[in-house]
Amino acid sequence: MGFSYTVAAVIMLSSTLIFFGIVYTSYVQSNENIANANQKLIKNIYDLENTHVSVISYYYNSSSSLFIVNLTNNGSQVFNMSLANVLVNGTLVKFNASSEFLFPLQTVSVKFKEPAGTYSLEIVMPDGFEIFRQVVS
Repeated sequence: MGFSYTVAAVIMLSSTLIFFGIVYTSYVQSNENIANANQKLIKNIYDLENTHVSVISYYYNSSSSLFIVNLTNNGSQVFNMSLANVLVNGTLVKFNASSEFLFPLQTVSVKFKEPAGTYSLEIVMPDGFEIFRQVVS
């Protein structure tokens, strides 16, 4: 009878150790995920605070039906223009940029084809910074 109590105690102790090992591993993993998410949030906030892209001019070329929008980067971020989006009246349009990257203190031209008219233009940079402008041809 004494042996069965010893075996039961060993089984209970080992299962308790296994249980707490699993719980501890899950706890460490979840804390690591939270720390990584906080670092990404801090980086995104930093990027947005250091982004300042503005529309300096735009014009409409009636012979080719092209809107040409000139953007300047007065912030400290570098943008890959192929990752940016141009929306005209809320619809995503294809565009061509005069340069692949938009470096600080550089100007880039964004060209897209639309018929003449008045449009709400939104340019979304890769870090989420948005530029709104009403354009009239």
